[in-house]
Amino acid sequence: MNREWKIGELAKRTGLTVRTLHHYDRIGLLSPSRATESGHRLYLEQDLRKLQQVIMLKELGFPLEEIKVMLSHTGYDPGELLHGQLVQIEEQIRALEELRDRVRTMHDHLQTGHPVTAESFLDEIRFMNMMRNPYFPPEQMKHMRSRFLARSPGERAEGGRLMGDFRDCRDRGKPTDDPEVAALARRWKEEIHSVASEDGKWVQAAEKYYRDHPREGFLQGMDGELYAYIKKAVAELDGAE
Repeated sequence: MNREWKIGELAKRTGLTVRTLHHYDRIGLLSPSRATESGHRLYLEQDLRKLQQVIMLKELGFPLEEIKVMLSHTGYDPGELLHGQLVQIEEQIRALEELRDRVRTMHDHLQTGHPVTAESFLDEIRFMNMMRNPYFPPEQMKHMRSRFLARSPGERAEGGRLMGDFRDCRDRGKPTDDPEVAALARRWKEEIHSVASEDGKWVQAAEKYYRDHPREGFLQGMDGELYAYIKKAVAELDGAE
């Protein structure tokens, strides 16, 4: 015989409150499957399985409305969802390990009396922000960081100078095929090659970031509009060479 639970019994067995179960029922997230002739509403085993998934997804940080949509979808696969969560958690762990190593290095420098320059702090802040950005995988950012920090202070500043020069040309109405802009595009390609990975993943990640956040700056204040200007200039340079 299949088990059945009244709302009070289910609340007692699960540790949830009756108020919470009423709320789930009211918003259409989880409702008792059976009603008796006397009007009592009863939860069945299938409802418990659904409740278990609701609690699991809620613990993973999903809002109730999103959980409702997921569970109502015919293609919902809890195993696939958990796999995706595991991948994200692994990436967060790698990012935290990288952050731990950087903090430990700076701590050791301070403890041994080695000077830590303002430029070093700025570099660390920049890469900490980049590591928290989900568009750029931690391994990719680790690779970029090692290449960036291996450069001289003057070389590190080149990206900022280039950005300013591009912005100036754009604000002066220079077309992207102008010789002055083409020269900047050539410098830009050299800059990206010296810092970013060579497999194109950095460019793909940047494309996705600026497609989703067209008005937000990411690298040294480069917003989506400036990125599009630089991208067009580089494409025209490639076509001309």
